[in-house]
Amino acid sequence: MARTKTLPIPEVGTEAPKFHLPSAQGGQLQLSMRTARGPVVVVFYSGGWSEEDVAYFKDLASKEDEINLAAASIVGIGRSEPQEARDFVRETAIKSYILYDYAGVATREYGLLQKDREHGEHARPATFIVDTDHKIVHAWVGERPEAAEVLAKVSEITGLPKPAEEEEGGSEEKKPKSKKAAGKEGNGTEDDTEAGDGERKKLSPEERERHRPERRAARNTETGDDAKPQSETGDGTKAKSADGE
Repeated sequence: MARTKTLPIPEVGTEAPKFHLPSAQGGQLQLSMRTARGPVVVVFYSGGWSEEDVAYFKDLASKEDEINLAAASIVGIGRSEPQEARDFVRETAIKSYILYDYAGVATREYGLLQKDREHGEHARPATFIVDTDHKIVHAWVGERPEAAEVLAKVSEITGLPKPAEEEEGGSEEKKPKSKKAAGKEGNGTEDDTEAGDGERKKLSPEERERHRPERRAARNTETGDDAKPQSETGDGTKAKSADGE
């Protein structure tokens, strides 16, 4: 069978080459399966023999939960055998999918296949961020962006997670509303607060006692009750008015 021709490295703004590869975690994975859920960080690595690759994927592992919270996912691709890919997963503690491109098809289509006497054919280190429309929006070839930078780029695309200042602003907006609601609940009781300069203040017991006759008179006026206030007798009981009420 003829080998896939090594193509030019895809540039930002072009469509990312598709791939369908076996995973070290089991099963097969297609690029379209991940882009359907959000941006995909596609990371090519040389192999488990590269200390730089191992260190880089450990860095990614420290940020992968945050990257996932930003609605993105990580997919690693290496020109390796199945057992080598599984060993790489264990060594780096990465939870994201690690795919083994033992035939070198995807590595060639991304223009990253290289060869040396010591390690044979392997992928040139590269990182691509592929958006949901399959277009490449960021690319680093021959270098490894820090995981924090990858997270920042993904967050710019998705707007997730929300910046802390936005969350604080949202809670501050709710505070005046809750104060207003609390003021309304107090209406019509003797413990009501009095309106002053736009804010309500608590009345002292003396002030409530002083305003009690005014409130009683206001209620009588609203109900049309012309009955005179009842007076107390010497024994503490309330005397009836002259009309027998």
